[in-house]
Amino acid sequence: MSGGPSVVAEVLAPLVNNNEPEAQVIDLAVTHGDAVAAGDLLCVLETSKSTEDVEAPAAGHVGRLRVRAGDMVGQGHPICTLFDGPPPADDEAVGPDGGELKLTRKAEALIREAGLTDLSSLPTDRFVTQADVEALLARTAAAAPVTLDPALVARITPTALVVFGGGGLGRAVIELVRAHARHEVLGVVDDNLEPGSEVLGAPVIGGTGALGALAAAGLRNVAHAVGGIGRVDVRAQVAATIAAAGLVMPAVVDPSATVSPSAVLEDGAQVHVGARVMTGAVLGPNTLINTSAVISHDCRIGANTHIAPGAILAGDVTVGSDSLVGMGATLLLGVSVGSRCIIGNGAHVVAPVPDGTRVGVGQVWTGRDGGGA
Repeated sequence: MSGGPSVVAEVLAPLVNNNEPEAQVIDLAVTHGDAVAAGDLLCVLETSKSTEDVEAPAAGHVGRLRVRAGDMVGQGHPICTLFDGPPPADDEAVGPDGGELKLTRKAEALIREAGLTDLSSLPTDRFVTQADVEALLARTAAAAPVTLDPALVARITPTALVVFGGGGLGRAVIELVRAHARHEVLGVVDDNLEPGSEVLGAPVIGGTGALGALAAAGLRNVAHAVGGIGRVDVRAQVAATIAAAGLVMPAVVDPSATVSPSAVLEDGAQVHVGARVMTGAVLGPNTLINTSAVISHDCRIGANTHIAPGAILAGDVTVGSDSLVGMGATLLLGVSVGSRCIIGNGAHVVAPVPDGTRVGVGQVWTGRDGGGA
């Protein structure tokens, strides 16, 4: 178009993690038409282990956004176009058509793999993500009748326990429970694993739907093994599912961990290999203190919060519910972190963090101007 704006740059998704071909868009910082300076945040991408900010390579105006929050994108996937002026009229913002399903690539692949045919409960007002399809699979599994192996039922005792989740954290939790030696691992519940397969010798009993059948057969105990990296709501959702089945989550501690006699561990709290929980600390329900994390004196950790490996919390730190403190992060003496926060790997927090805040990887959080140094 003669006299119209020129393209300044095409912004493409970087490779966030060499071991994972795709990353999830967990935050969009701009909308169509916004003016940005070089270095301004456009969006945040995250894999299971890494987070990366996608910044504007030059000053300009944001054209059509080709991603939505929740999308899974691979290296080179278009994020947006930057123009040297307001975007042209024919560069319209993308939005899902009313009533028509719009699927991310991972969501589409999971639907095909699972053979799902009834998609009527999926949202049509936004892009459907892998998490949406996983939730649909969990609902479908929960509604399906489950028949338990009589030999398994015969092993249900007051100390029997199933592990919810058979991934990397699930394997760690199996070993943790066995080392704790107060419960017997009866098996694993996982919607994504084949019933009859094994995880570290523990049989996969079935998906979420097996919880109700297990409770009806007399099972009492479940260990939560879903870490919720990048999605702070997941641990709470899983805990609610376990509670809805009438099951409880006992606290478990690895023998190599240090837990002060005056510390308080509420139901479902987990303290993993080499972690330290010191004098007067309080771990709320379903908290996860991962490998070699340090919870110093008088810290208070809210329900469903995950303190990742190697994180160090100085004394009298408060972390709210449904939050994640990333690997190697450090929190200064007396600081408070709100609920639903994500503290990035290696971040250093020296000032209060409001509810719902994301502190970037390696960032020094001073609280000034909402950010770091």
